Amino acid sequence: MKRLFALLLLLTFCGPIAHAQLRNYTDAEGRAKWEELKKNAPTEQNFRDACDLIQAVSRTNMGLAFQMINEYIPILEKTGNHGWVHLMIMVEAKSKVLMRLYDDASVLYRQAEVNAAGNDSLLRSVYVALVAFYSTTGKTDSLNKYFPVAEQQFLKTGDKEALSFIYTFKAQSIKDTDTTGARRYLDKAIMLSQDIADKNAFFSAKYDYILTVLQDNPVKQIEGFEGLLDISRDSSLIPSNKLYNSHLYRFGLAEQTVYHQLAQLNLLLTDYDNAGKYMQMCYDYTVNSPYGKPGIPYVAAYLSIVRAYQRLYGDAKAYLDTSLKTFGVPEDQIPLVNYFIAAGLIAEHAGDNQKALEYYAKARTFGDESFELSLVPPGVYYAHGLLLNGRVDSARRVLARFEPGLGTRRYSAYGFYYYQCYAELQKALKNYPAYAAALDSFYQVRDSLSNLNRFRAIQVVETRMRVREGEREIQRLNDDRAAALARARRERTFYIVILCIAALAITFLSLYLRARKVREKQQADLARSKFVEMEKQQHIDIMQSVMEAEENERHKIADQLHNEVNSMLALALLNISSTIEKGIGDEQSEKRIQKTHEILSSVSTTIRELSHRLTPLIIERYGFRKAIEDLADTVNLSGTIRLELIIIGFEDSGKHPMGLLNDLYRIIQELLQNILKHSLATTATLELVEQDHHISIIVDDNGVGIGESAYRKGKGLRTIQSKIAYLKGQMEITKKNDQGTLIVIEIPVNHGA
Repeated sequence: MKRLFALLLLLTFCGPIAHAQLRNYTDAEGRAKWEELKKNAPTEQNFRDACDLIQAVSRTNMGLAFQMINEYIPILEKTGNHGWVHLMIMVEAKSKVLMRLYDDASVLYRQAEVNAAGNDSLLRSVYVALVAFYSTTGKTDSLNKYFPVAEQQFLKTGDKEALSFIYTFKAQSIKDTDTTGARRYLDKAIMLSQDIADKNAFFSAKYDYILTVLQDNPVKQIEGFEGLLDISRDSSLIPSNKLYNSHLYRFGLAEQTVYHQLAQLNLLLTDYDNAGKYMQMCYDYTVNSPYGKPGIPYVAAYLSIVRAYQRLYGDAKAYLDTSLKTFGVPEDQIPLVNYFIAAGLIAEHAGDNQKALEYYAKARTFGDESFELSLVPPGVYYAHGLLLNGRVDSARRVLARFEPGLGTRRYSAYGFYYYQCYAELQKALKNYPAYAAALDSFYQVRDSLSNLNRFRAIQVVETRMRVREGEREIQRLNDDRAAALARARRERTFYIVILCIAALAITFLSLYLRARKVREKQQADLARSKFVEMEKQQHIDIMQSVMEAEENERHKIADQLHNEVNSMLALALLNISSTIEKGIGDEQSEKRIQKTHEILSSVSTTIRELSHRLTPLIIERYGFRKAIEDLADTVNLSGTIRLELIIIGFEDSGKHPMGLLNDLYRIIQELLQNILKHSLATTATLELVEQDHHISIIVDDNGVGIGESAYRKGKGLRTIQSKIAYLKGQMEITKKNDQGTLIVIEIPVNHGA
């Protein structure tokens, strides 16, 4: 059995495990592709491409695949990526094991151990593989060296999965000499792995437990394997289709293996119907699974021999033809004993006894022990073929070799076919007492197996009855549960309706309150807006009144200058002219000079009054800085706009002529009046900076911006421009991209003037 699946696993690695994803290469194509891959520095993608190529080439030329691996390992070692090196070494080592090249595998495993030094994850994989390797090869000394080391390491790290694997492999190594010890290790392996999501460790332990602990009870083994079927279908037991998808250990083709074991055990009990059922399932799995296709010729031959035992020779012949076709080699080169036994049974049924003997003789070249589904040693079939062809003496010599091997196998297919053939031999020898004894033994074995199968049938019936009773109980519980769920649904529906109604009521109330709050807010905003507009209008009216008052004052000053000062100066000029003409010697001249003095004093007083009216008194009294701050406060108090004032310097107003300060004051005053009247701005900034050689005025607002017509026709701007030109300064007006206007004024100062 192990020989079969070792071969199948080898074919799984070498064959089309992922045939839908890997292309086929000729040797030349594979070498050319390999040389191309080696030119590129190893990267994750390059490494995966190399793995795919090695896997594809291995299907047709395993030697070339090994050559590629051995060339690739030194390249990977230069990268320092021990994980890549580990994968390549382990793939080659496991392949060598499957090919029974144990010495080569041993060297590779030691190389893997050196590469994994210091890396617990890689050492974990190496130790599990080493224990499995030395258990399989029977190298007890090496196993006893590595098993304690691996066990101590995994106990220290609490690695249940790895512990379960090495306990299973240890049990395999001692099952023939210490069944109790093997059972103890398998019990521990099962306990450790039963809760692990990846079922490889648990399946391996359970599988070996059934084979080892239950080996003397085929019925229990059948029950065990039937119970293992569900686990064998777990996704974690499906083989990986890529070399670089590495795992700690994979059982490989678990479901197919269980079907095969069940077929073999049922054949052992000569229960051909169940054997045929499970072998058919094994065949269907192999044909339909991309992971089992390399085993089709083998499984087809196994199914052929089962159909022959069932006396379904037509089916047996069809499956045997499938096996021959899919092997793809001449018939005499087929490497499977069961093929030739099945061919012999079919030829015997067809009446071609000589051909049957030839097939049995070919089967015997594989050895006289039983192989897989050929539970009867090939030598027994060969003896049977000799009897069919009348070669009695030769048959007696061959058959005599198998009597000592009956032992515990007496009541199995081995004993069944042995006594059947032995009875034929005694009949051919005309030894009727021995013939009768052989028939008696044959019937005892047959009846024992029949009774055993009937017992199994009764057990099946009882099991079905228990299952039906359990199903009825489950149905009753399901009905009760359904009724409880229905009640719960009705109650839940009722409460949901109540909650929905409450939620709707709360929603409507919330919407009403929100709408009411919005209306109140809108009304408040409207009232506030009206109030703000009224305040703005009030401040605008005040500013207009102030400006009109200033204009009226200017008119008054102009009238006073024209009507009063001008007339008085004209009168004074007349008196002085008259006095000059007539001389100053008379009394009348003195009166005229006195009158002129009075007139000029009045003019002086009038001009002084006009001067004070034209010049802001706050500049004289508190300084220029205070005057500007007061002006800014006046603007901010209006509430129409928020003005930010920045003044740097002007701590001493005496540094500059009063006329300059007055002009600056009037310029700033006019700029602010323009913003208030025309810009519709909400915020503005006034920066007044005193520097060594010039004074900077920067005004910035967020209003609508100045238009081209306003720039050209504005009376206030023309006045400002005139003043700035008089002061030999410069002004730049910019309409900003976002909104508002930026005005920059630079006026030079000369402290030495």
